[in-house]
Amino acid sequence: MNEIHDLGTPRNLYEKLLRDNEKLDAEIDGDNVFNFISTAFHLQHWIKKSPLISSEVVKRILKRIGSDRYIKHCENIARAKEHFKVEVDQFGDASMAIGDEEIEVNEFRNEIVSLYANYFNLK
Repeated sequence: MNEIHDLGTPRNLYEKLLRDNEKLDAEIDGDNVFNFISTAFHLQHWIKKSPLISSEVVKRILKRIGSDRYIKHCENIARAKEHFKVEVDQFGDASMAIGDEEIEVNEFRNEIVSLYANYFNLK
């Protein structure tokens, strides 16, 4: 049986973000964090290209997403304007340094998933 990965709609990419988030539940490392960051940054562009962009509610949600500080970090990392470093301590707690800012990885990913959930729960 063939395995198909269809990434043709914003919903498909949102589901990928959720899978990336689940991978972080299993293992927090730099590769998994970068995959999550990349998907989170690009998902807003997929939404902008969707037919629902004409809705005022969707425009407000996208404005909120675009102004979020964590999404701004995602953009800067994806565009190579900032670097990041992930550190996992002996208890499994993970933080990342983005520039001079230290951010708890779980807080970062939970806020991003919540931002996008607002849009996808609307539909």
